Amino acid sequence: MSNHRSSIPKGDGTQELVTLETAKAVYLNVWNMECPDCALWLHDGLLKISGVLLVDVFYKQGVAVVIYDPALITTDELRRAVKQIGRDKSHFYGAEVIGQSSAQEALRL
Repeated sequence: MSNHRSSIPKGDGTQELVTLETAKAVYLNVWNMECPDCALWLHDGLLKISGVLLVDVFYKQGVAVVIYDPALITTDELRRAVKQIGRDKSHFYGAEVIGQSSAQEALRL
């Protein structure tokens, strides 16, 4: 398999070159997201974190998919970040890991 590299936009508008062979995906069950604004707050908050490359949030299903660089952040740190983002917005989000995969598998590359 080739060393596929992809330029992924960061939340601050810059581009970060990432080797997708080393990036990981984590699937988080997130509770207490009750509206589209909650999903937006969570999405934007996670994208501000160093090591987070891509985020999809599905508030009706209570799921967030995060593509991240495991050299920069752990799944436990991501779970804590979800809680903190909720607290910052006077909500009480919680999260648990419900699955993990390679970024390539999650992005179906």
